[in-house]
Amino acid sequence: MSHDPVLSGMPDFHDTVEFLRHKRQLSRESTANKAGFSISRLNEVIQTRALPGPKVKKGLFAFFGLTPAQQRHLQDLLRPSAELPLTTGLRQYLTNRSVQHHLGYLDQCEVLGAYLDPLQTVLHGNQVFYRMMPGLDRADHNLVQWMLTPTARDLVEDWHGQLLCLVSNLRSSLGRYRDAPRARALFLKLRNDSEFRAAWDSTPLQVSYNWHRTTPLRLYLPDTEHPVTLNLEIDQYGACFEILTVHGLYSAPAIAC
Repeated sequence: MSHDPVLSGMPDFHDTVEFLRHKRQLSRESTANKAGFSISRLNEVIQTRALPGPKVKKGLFAFFGLTPAQQRHLQDLLRPSAELPLTTGLRQYLTNRSVQHHLGYLDQCEVLGAYLDPLQTVLHGNQVFYRMMPGLDRADHNLVQWMLTPTARDLVEDWHGQLLCLVSNLRSSLGRYRDAPRARALFLKLRNDSEFRAAWDSTPLQVSYNWHRTTPLRLYLPDTEHPVTLNLEIDQYGACFEILTVHGLYSAPAIAC
């Protein structure tokens, strides 16, 4: 009995090519012919994990019909894994008083504010942020880990859809930092959760680089009858491209401020 192919491990270029081939139920020879190069070249890429040349790469991307985001993801996988700084090192960029004043000002305006690393670990956040996501400290301050908690299930509307959004962003970051010990440790920890495994394995090659276009987050906060819509804006922090800034607007007073 045949089984549907899965991509259950850390992002890997060669595993991805084999996944795409098996998904179409094609032999390597047929794949190579349809992509416009020789079977010997494809075997070299897969069996010896050689890097494909421009012709092979272009042929594979075109034949498999990869989206621009998927192509970018595979390009990341062909480059050496980037070095991922420790959270302590990243937090050093956020120790200046202007950062603390900014978070305090956002608290006064009832606007959520936080700084994240590429793995969605919270480096700093204001009081509104932590009020919106209670128990984050018990999830290693990581948004994906928090989303897998019973607390998040109770608070987040369309919990499963929001989990898939986080997973698609995490996949792109894990592709870039795939050999970093902290990235691999997080992935192994997440794989112990059945909900994460299901989300990861059911969305192969769903990657996102557009944090600022994320869908609104709707939360059922304590003492609220209806969910609060949280419109998130996520951008790179100017002093360090590996840090993301998060702002969330959800109330009329915040808009006025």
